[in-house]
This record gives sequence, structure tokens and C-alpha cells, in this order.
Amino acid sequence: MPRYYSNPRPLTDLWDGHEIGDPFLMRFNGQYYLYCSSHGNGSGIKCWVSRDMMDFTYYGYVCQDPRIEGAYAPEVCYVAGQFYMVTSPKGSGHYLLRSAAPLGPFQVISENYGLGIDGSLFVDDDGKEYFYRASAQGIRVHAVPTPDAIDVHSAVIPASFLGHWTEGPMVIKRNHRYYLTNTGNHVLSKGYHVDYFVSHEGPDRGYYALREQQLLLETREEYHALGHSSTCVGPDMDTMYIIYHKNILDEWNRPHHRSMCIDQLFFNGDRMYANACWWQQKAPRLPDCACFDGEGLRLDGDMRYLPKKTKETYTAEVCGTLQNEAGRMVFSQKGKNGLFLTFHQSGAWEARMEDGQQSLAYSGQLPAAVDPKALMCVKVSLREGKLLVYVNQLEILKVKTSLGGGEIGLFRDFLPGFAGFSSVAQDSESSQDEKKVPGVFDACHALEPPNTAEGEKNCLAAKVQAGDTLSFPVNVWKTGSYHVLCTVKNTPGPLSGRVNAVPFCAEACGQMDEQGQERRYLGIVPLSAGEQTLKLRLDNDAVLDRIYVLEADQAQPAQIIRDGRDVTDGQLCVIGHKAQRSMIHKFSGFSCAEGYGEAYFGGMYRDYQVKTELYLNPCSPDAAACVYLRSSRESWHPHQVHEGRRAYCVRVLPGRIELSKQAYKERLLCGASLSLAFPARLKLICRVQGNQVTVWQETPRQKVLLLSFMDAMAIPCGRMGLDVSGDGIGFVSAELEPCPVG
Repeated sequence: MPRYYSNPRPLTDLWDGHEIGDPFLMRFNGQYYLYCSSHGNGSGIKCWVSRDMMDFTYYGYVCQDPRIEGAYAPEVCYVAGQFYMVTSPKGSGHYLLRSAAPLGPFQVISENYGLGIDGSLFVDDDGKEYFYRASAQGIRVHAVPTPDAIDVHSAVIPASFLGHWTEGPMVIKRNHRYYLTNTGNHVLSKGYHVDYFVSHEGPDRGYYALREQQLLLETREEYHALGHSSTCVGPDMDTMYIIYHKNILDEWNRPHHRSMCIDQLFFNGDRMYANACWWQQKAPRLPDCACFDGEGLRLDGDMRYLPKKTKETYTAEVCGTLQNEAGRMVFSQKGKNGLFLTFHQSGAWEARMEDGQQSLAYSGQLPAAVDPKALMCVKVSLREGKLLVYVNQLEILKVKTSLGGGEIGLFRDFLPGFAGFSSVAQDSESSQDEKKVPGVFDACHALEPPNTAEGEKNCLAAKVQAGDTLSFPVNVWKTGSYHVLCTVKNTPGPLSGRVNAVPFCAEACGQMDEQGQERRYLGIVPLSAGEQTLKLRLDNDAVLDRIYVLEADQAQPAQIIRDGRDVTDGQLCVIGHKAQRSMIHKFSGFSCAEGYGEAYFGGMYRDYQVKTELYLNPCSPDAAACVYLRSSRESWHPHQVHEGRRAYCVRVLPGRIELSKQAYKERLLCGASLSLAFPARLKLICRVQGNQVTVWQETPRQKVLLLSFMDAMAIPCGRMGLDVSGDGIGFVSAELEPCPVG
């Protein structure tokens, strides 16, 4: 029976009941070790231990050196047989610590390097080590010439900059790609979020962002301020998870409590994605077989074997410490066939593969980051003839083979630690694992893997023929109506079919992005809460990249501002440094109380228009007003990017009007001049319908089209919003209406 859990994850023995922030989870020798930031005046670094990634037992302090009091974001890396920790005491520079065990005691081995906060260590397959940390220009990377020394010289990773202070970096390597995650916005902003970048060139260069670079971003009341993540493989030794903290903030951005959350990561070429889940979901898979410290292993001559045989697809780990000059391990053994590995204390290794038809030999030298005299974790991953071998997470061998399942064992010359396997390898369960709704997932991860073609650059899309049905296991938050959209590539003409039992016909908008892609709207579908299968049947040939299933509300006529006053009876959500009082009635209408304010109304609407009248008599150089369409994920903090939302922004400036697309950064779509004599009144109709955004000016005699933009990758849905900065501009009226028919 599957196990279930909900975020956030509970922990005992916190600092006087205080929070856990900046969680870092490390897997070593079959166990998980959790470290986190100390409470403000905490006396050291604590650790919790788990075998299933779900239930954590408090161990105690792993370091209580007064120099690292109030430790920020401790992270640990196993290098050359030792455990190295980096941490920043109260955000004041970095120390490097070392221990012979993950539970310490960790000893400080360096002076304070300075170098900002949020340090993270990464070791590449060639044994070279890198140090990453936060900065105001983006994530900076340092060389680590030896495990006990960090080069203070650094270079910024340009793509990683999130428009403001950028923190919480971590790099992993998977499928010969480097993935960098980091966090932007202030830790006390509801829009604190995790982004990611990918590189094919190296761990310190060549990073770029995909179209949807935000990995975790939620600002809803029940779940917000998600950030400072780490990434770790699950108990099945293949599936990856992202570990992060959520915060609880009030309308003034005052913090109440940070806590740890865990969600599954999916990979598709250069893309990875995760959907934050605050309702019940399946717990990480456990190994099919697991033995610790030799217990349960079957003796056979000089070999110790796991008590079960693997299936044809599997991932296995065998951890052990050499007791003599050399020791052997075997994987996929069937009689005399199998993969036979030999490791030497000199660091040399050999591999012999016998598959009944041929005998192949390989050899090499372990990188300097692996100490062959210390405990080594050997991992073998086998799927569809592709065999990968890792030592301490560093890849040493990649070959094609006809080997399948079989026995796993280690020679007596290895003192055994953890040994186990699961029937999962190289993302083999990505299609079977449930996708979260509301959320976004990839079409190639359907239950029955479809034929594929390239979607977004370096990512796979589903190549679907007319009459095909794609089925997706989903876990729905709550019963209700949901918008369904998909991204198609090089698919002209209408797209028709059914989502579950609901028919759709999605017309092309006539525009494609630079990669030949377009987002199509498939309609509103009712879904019940819990686990189920979402079925998408197509009547046309198509190439489908991504599927979006998002909460849906129907736009209803509503008066929002009348005579410069809020008339929504508390339904208008106002944010800013004065909280609900950030926007008030003034001589200029409904405007910012002091410097800046913003307000939002409605639900997850798709097609609607906002009719508004503005008073304009700019009294300060920063005077401007905005109308937002299809807005979601809104947040405000004085130390975050201004574009703290996903929305279309219609911005009115003295003498100019502009249309931009925002997603915690901004892209100008189009603009036009305005000829006004101040003080002035400006009546606008801001409309979003399908993939098109239009802005009209109403005059006593006519309606003039000011701006029009057809967006191939249109924002799917969201509420309307208003903001004002400076003095002398305000909203006299604002009302929301469904789009007119015809």
C-alpha cells in the first residue's frame, strides 16, 4: 500500500519551538541527514536523520563552535573520505568545517572567508570541486583547489541573476547536464521563489534559462514564500526531490514560522519541473530491497549477496569500505554473466562485463575526490541496455549492454554498509508518478509513453496522431473547475478532441514563438479532489509539449472603483508597505497612500475586460499607474523586484502607454504615445481574450485602439489588478466585465 504525507514536514527539537529555514538534505550510506539554519542566537548546528525521507529523528548538535553561532544555511559535501561543511554565521561571511562523519563533530578549519552567504559545494565527475554563494549580481562561483581551501576569487553566473539579491544556490548533475537552482526576492516576501538554469558546458559556465524558469512559486494564503532549496535523490535511489522551506507571513510581511517541505522533481531533457503540493500526496518510494551493515546479506563462499534479485530495470547502491588492497562487487549476475567491478586502495578500478556473447573490459582511476580507503558508495543504474556506474555520485562508466536483472553482491574484502536496489532507473517512473493539479507537466510523461519529437529546445514533446489518447495520473487539490491548456509545436489549424468527457476545439492564434510553439486553450473541465486519471484525446495530429491544469473561475460583472473609492466591500486585496492601507481615496482618485501601492480583484479568470477612468496630473517624476490582466502570484516587499507577479501590465506614464508581460521580470511588448494636457481624464478599455491583449481609449466621440498584441505563449488566466506610484495619478473608476460577444 502506498504511503502518504503532507507538507510541511514536522520536526522535533527545534530551537524553543522556532522554525527550520534553508533545509539541506544529504543522502549518504542509505540514510538522510538534514541540516538547516540555526535560530538567530542558536548555539550551533543541529541534525536530523531518516531512512525514508519522511520521518526524521533528532540526533543533536553536530557543531557548537561559538564562531558559527547563528549558522546560516549549512551544507555538507563528502570529499576524499571527509565531510566538509560550509556555513555563514549570522550572514557574516563563510567558514569551512570538516568531520570524519556526517553527524560530526564538525571542526572549523578556516578563517572567515567573507564571501557573502548561502554557500554550496559541488564535485564534478572529474573530481574538481566548486563553491557557489549568493550575491547582488547573481550566483557567484569559486574554485576549490583542495577540499580544505576555497579560492576567494569568483565569477558571476550571469543567467542566474533574479533582478535583485539572489541566494540559495545548488548545482546537481543529471543526464550529463548541470542544473543550478537558486532563490530570488526577499525571504520575507510571499513571492520568495526558486528558479533553475541548465548548462551543457560545465558547472561554472554556459547556463541559460528555459521559457518557464520558475520552479517553485506560490503566494496563496495557504502556501507561500517558497525558497532556499536543496535537491536530493529519494530512497529508490533514482527519483529526485526538491527540499525547501515555506514561510507564514501576514499582510505586513511579518514572519511567523518557516518549515520544511518536500516535492518530487521531474526531468525532460534540459527541463526540470516540480509542482508545489500542500495537500496529501504519495510518499517517496522505498527500495525493493535494503540491508544495512551486512544484516540480511546471504553468504556464498567469499561473496555476500542481497537476498533478492533485481528486475531488468533497476538502480542499486552498494556501500562498503575496503579491508585489503582490493575488493570486488558484482551486479546483474546470472551464473557466470554479470558486471564485475574491482576497486583498489591505489584508486585504480576495473570492470569486466560478461553477457554470454562477449567479454568486455574497462579500467580507470578514481578521481582525487574519492578516497578508496574510506567508505565508497557504488551505484549502478540499468535501463533498456544503458548502464551507468557511479562512485560517490561521480560517474565513472557509461556503456551499452545486453545485461538485465540478476544478483548483487560484494566480496568479503569489503566491510559492508548500505546495500539495496529498486526497480526504478533513469527516470523510468516519470510517466507513472502522479502530477499535481493545479500545476504544469510535460506531455511526454503520459502513462503510456508516446512517440516523441523536440518541443522546446532540448526537451521532448509528445508526437500524437489523430485518435490517440494521452493519459496522465494526477492528484487534484480540491473539487472544482479547472482551465486546461497545452503547448503545441508546428501544429497549424484548429486542435480538437476531448479532455475527459469535455469536447474542445482550440483555434490557432496565428502566431508562434521563435521555436514554433503556441499555447492553446482547451476549455474548462470539472475535476474531483484526489487521485485520478486525466485523459486527453486528440482528433488531429499534433506535437504537444506541456499541459497546464489551473483553477478556473468565471468572470462576472463587478464595479471595483467608483468616484475614486473602493466599492468591493472588502473583496479588493491591497498590498504594499502599509498593507491594506497602501491604496486609499485621494484628490487624484483611488491611489497609493505613500509612494506605491497595488490592489487585486477577482479569481482565475480567462477572458474579460477592465474599463477604467484615470485622473492624471503628475506631481512627481515617478508618477505612473498600471492595470493588470490575468494576474497571479502577486507579492510585494521593499527589497524585491517590482514586477512581483505573473500578468499583462498596461502602464500609463506621462505622455506614453505601454503593454508589458511580467513574471518577476518584465518584457515590453508594445507602446504608444499619449497626447494629454494635464490635468486630464483618460478612459481605457483593457481587454484580454484568447491570446490577444488590446487597449482602447474611449473619447466622447469614438473608441481608439492604442495597443494590440497577439501572444503565442499567452498567460493562461488570473485576476485583474491596479497599481499607482508617485503623486498626482489615480483611478476614478474601474469595473470588470466579461468580454463582449462578437
